[in-house]
Amino acid sequence: MINLALWLLLLAVGGAATTVSAACSASDVPADAPAALVFSGGGARGAWEAGVAAALIERGVPVRAAAGSSSGALNAVMVADGRIDRLEALWRSLTRERVYSLRPSVFFAGLLPGWLTALTLSHTTSLLDPAPLRELLAEAIDLERVRASPLRLVVVTTDLARREARLFDNQTITHDALLATVAVPGLFPPVEVDGAPLVDGGLVARAPILEALATGVPVQRAIVTLSYAPADRPRPSRRLREVFEDAFETLMVHQIRRDAELGRLRHRIDVQVIEPSAPLLLRPLDFESGDLSEALARGRADGVRCLDAWSGRR
Repeated sequence: MINLALWLLLLAVGGAATTVSAACSASDVPADAPAALVFSGGGARGAWEAGVAAALIERGVPVRAAAGSSSGALNAVMVADGRIDRLEALWRSLTRERVYSLRPSVFFAGLLPGWLTALTLSHTTSLLDPAPLRELLAEAIDLERVRASPLRLVVVTTDLARREARLFDNQTITHDALLATVAVPGLFPPVEVDGAPLVDGGLVARAPILEALATGVPVQRAIVTLSYAPADRPRPSRRLREVFEDAFETLMVHQIRRDAELGRLRHRIDVQVIEPSAPLLLRPLDFESGDLSEALARGRADGVRCLDAWSGRR
């Protein structure tokens, strides 16, 4: 029972591993044009996004704004902090124990008869305890540096009571707001901020492209890191998990591509979507240091590949 519930809830943080090619294309806009960097998140796959960001920034892309929801918001905040080495070090150091723990009530529910398991789970606020993540955010995120940063920050959360997006910037961001934007409903409990129950911003803006461009920061390009996409399966999906994964990924990918096109039309700028060049093979909660390091390296390579495309190099 618990395994099934976990599978279904995990769909909310990302879907299956991807098999796509980096979608960067040649552009009249130069590679060193001022840019907004938008992160889509995806749990552990945020490591790949961090690698992309590191490659772009180290090679001179002037990032003027950073935006994200879910784990993408953590990347955006670290980019605003300005210390890319710390961003990569954070991802390399992550383990499951540093991000979440299983609630005792949920663990013991699995030992009960089927109907009692269902009854117990129906009364719990979440399957996982985010206390380790709260401690990690307090240690890793220097809010004073973020507030002093010249780079514009946009973090998106979802207000469950009002059923709308709630945005935070350099001056309003807090550790609670960051915890809220990764609080996938069912997996983690809502986080109360100023009396409002806030959860994962990916519910309303998986990749907050429009929110980043609406800040008015002058940029010529928006760079969107899409860490998940429809899986390239050798055969049609048949199992329930695969069907749910494909359906959820299709929804998210179309939402992001729609917003990318809207961004192009409304703001008349170049919008580039970067995708993994090979399967990441990471589930959203797969926080294993070796896998995260590989994702970082692949993200770096994909970032360089995009810079070459924008510069007209093969």
